Amino acid sequence: MEIAMPNDTSFVADIHKQLVARNAVEVHAFAEITSDYQRCLDQLRDLRVRNAQLDKEAAELRRESVELSHAAQEARNGVANSQEVADMRAEVSKLKDELAPVYRDKARLTEELMQCRESLARVRDINEKHSQALDEATGRIRDLQSRNKELSQQVDNERATQAVAASELETSRHERAEAEQKLNKLTADNDQLVQRLVEMKATEVERMNEVNRTCDEMLKSARSMERQAAQQAQQSANSLRHTSSILRTPSLSGALRGMRIRGGETGGEGAAPAAATPVPEKATKSVPAHDGGCFTCAFDRSGTHMATGGADKVVKLWDPATGANTGSLRGMLDTILEVSFTADQKHLLAAGGDQALRMWDITSGRVRHTLTGHTGKVSSVDCSPSSSLRAVSSGTDRTIKVWDLNKGYCLRTIMCHSSCNSVRCTRDEHLICSGHFDGTLRFWDIRSGNMANEVTGLHTQQICSVQIGARDGTVLTCGKDNLLKTVNPQTFEVKQTFRAPQFSVGTIWCTACISPDGRHVAAGSGNGSLFVWNMETAAVAQELKHSGCQPILASAWGPTGRPLVSCEKNGTVTFWSSR
Repeated sequence: MEIAMPNDTSFVADIHKQLVARNAVEVHAFAEITSDYQRCLDQLRDLRVRNAQLDKEAAELRRESVELSHAAQEARNGVANSQEVADMRAEVSKLKDELAPVYRDKARLTEELMQCRESLARVRDINEKHSQALDEATGRIRDLQSRNKELSQQVDNERATQAVAASELETSRHERAEAEQKLNKLTADNDQLVQRLVEMKATEVERMNEVNRTCDEMLKSARSMERQAAQQAQQSANSLRHTSSILRTPSLSGALRGMRIRGGETGGEGAAPAAATPVPEKATKSVPAHDGGCFTCAFDRSGTHMATGGADKVVKLWDPATGANTGSLRGMLDTILEVSFTADQKHLLAAGGDQALRMWDITSGRVRHTLTGHTGKVSSVDCSPSSSLRAVSSGTDRTIKVWDLNKGYCLRTIMCHSSCNSVRCTRDEHLICSGHFDGTLRFWDIRSGNMANEVTGLHTQQICSVQIGARDGTVLTCGKDNLLKTVNPQTFEVKQTFRAPQFSVGTIWCTACISPDGRHVAAGSGNGSLFVWNMETAAVAQELKHSGCQPILASAWGPTGRPLVSCEKNGTVTFWSSR
């Protein structure tokens, strides 16, 4: 995107035009005063000239008066006749009469001169104020010119920055185009690999079917051979003993039966079904557990211990059988978002909003490790089901971290395309799966840190939680689009979608769960109900609710099938069981 910047020439011209207009306004306000001042100066100059002339005439008249006085004095002292003295006195009187108007004119001119001086002083004061205003205006003009220069430099800098940004944008577009091409290529390669994998699995299935058919035929042939041997034994005792010695050796039928038994142990159709988990029907106990809300709960592998965490920064331990609080673990500095037990059930990990994980020794209650490295909230943590020394975590900083719990440091950091809300270890010790803000479920190989596969568009909104079924490794996701989905971890296909008219996800940290027998899934709703669905039919098997219940933020099913536990927004923990 290009940033529109003002033209340098038009900008300077506009500033100059504004300064000229402002100067004209200020000059016009003092034009009359300046004109009056000029007239006063002209009048003062004329009065000074007239005053000088009058002074000259007065001096001449004084000189003549003095001369006449001397003459009169001489006349008095002399013997001049009285007529000359009378003439001279008349002349003196005449000169005095002429001198009186001159004095009056001089007094008037002096008064006018004083007035002119006062006017001149006022004009000078006004002129001084105008000079100060002009100096201030000149200073403002200099400031504006300096500001104009700075703005011009900023404009140049912005243009240079814009050019650099445009260049970087163009480079990013090229890189994006190349990345899209690579992505398309990788997607095509992935599709081919998936197709090949499906074909290989189909081939393996056919081979297994062929092996089973061959086994059946060989068993039939062995039974036929045994019948023939028995018939021959009836004909001859020696032949019977010989045949019996052969049958007492490891027979072909026994070997084939061993093959069939071992095939059943690998997880085929001959595997023994797990014990059925009863569907809870009522709340047996509700306990106020955490102030400000309870966000997570988890069981250990044996189901003898349960832990919860919430906004009060405390992990609480419970006895699932009685619902009694057995202890507390402290040390977190912010809200606890998820907890998880290690495989050996000796330690517990908690993830929270303080950008760190903490690992406690459950027996002593002491913090063994503080795991740091995330730059945002740590939204999820899960311990490996096969190793008590490994755990994974994810955060809002778009990273997944693999931890060595023995030494307390990060083994690997995986960068994600989108913020990760939940991460889980699968039954394959080298594979983990994660649910993301973009609604995609991704699988990662922790040995290389590369993405092994992804299910895009699984949810139309962000995935809130991911769970792994204990029976067959089925992946359960809960999305903000108010849907739960199960995914086959071998084919990466959606197996079932669960919904209900009254079901709504109340928070982005809402956690769903799978029953130990893999026949039911459960999740809490924003309306305070706990929904239980049938895994096979996707129908609602039970909607659980008790009086005074709040929106449910998390749920967990005990490994033994009971109890089913829910965590509510007001911090209450509720235990559910069948009658």
